[in-house]
Amino acid sequence: MEAVVREKVSADLSDQRKHCIAAGLIARYCSATEAYLAGSGKELSDLLGSGDAAWSDWQADRAGVRCARTSASDEDVAACCVSAGY
Repeated sequence: MEAVVREKVSADLSDQRKHCIAAGLIARYCSATEAYLAGSGKELSDLLGSGDAAWSDWQADRAGVRCARTSASDEDVAACCVSAGY
């Protein structure tokens, strides 16, 4: 999961778009379960640490997983996230 995010998600994106694309690509290359676990783990880490936990991040993660279900490529995932408002 970390490799997918590190290698395929640009740091230049907005936080919400990163969440959406990261979750979508994790779902695409690993599984939807792992994408949900990564998203919830990130938010839990933010909540208990110095991060900024946000419900909107979890919503973007869920949108990314939905995008992965209908996407045939990484570019499709990113385009779907944009269409979903992320």
